[in-house]
Amino acid sequence: MKKNIRFYMAAIGFILASNVYSQDDLSGSGPSVAILDMAAALYNSELAAAVQDQLSIETEDDSARIRELAQEGSALQERLTVDAEVLSEAEQRDILEQLEEIGVQYQYLEQRVESTVEQRREIFEQTYSSNLIQAISDVVEEEDFDVVLRAEVALFFKQTLDITAMVTAKLNEQQ
Repeated sequence: MKKNIRFYMAAIGFILASNVYSQDDLSGSGPSVAILDMAAALYNSELAAAVQDQLSIETEDDSARIRELAQEGSALQERLTVDAEVLSEAEQRDILEQLEEIGVQYQYLEQRVESTVEQRREIFEQTYSSNLIQAISDVVEEEDFDVVLRAEVALFFKQTLDITAMVTAKLNEQQ
């Protein structure tokens, strides 16, 4: 009989403990976690769009010349392929030299554009990093999050935890 009473007491204790644990889970007493893609929040902002527009204007001439060089190179390559039988060796060498020169110009301009883009990206990130931190702080305070993890470190997360759009909206409000 004592064994039965102990068993029932243990079972009642287990049931009560599990009910308390379940209520804690349902009440949300655990830490409130959010996920943030900082780069996406910053680069999806209106600030980034304005910088991108300015950068497009700044690199417009080089980009147009890159497209022209690509077309010229394609036309010469096609001529070399199609007319290979009727072209003399000197003409073929001349076309190959032209292709090489186009390749050098193309690579130079492409590197120049990439360098300009990278420089502007670094300046943008340095200039607006404090704005990003303030936007994150505002969202965390308003939504009462306990923990914010970078999206890059989370192996899996539900999209409902993602606050990237909220942070971008806060950035846009700062203007």
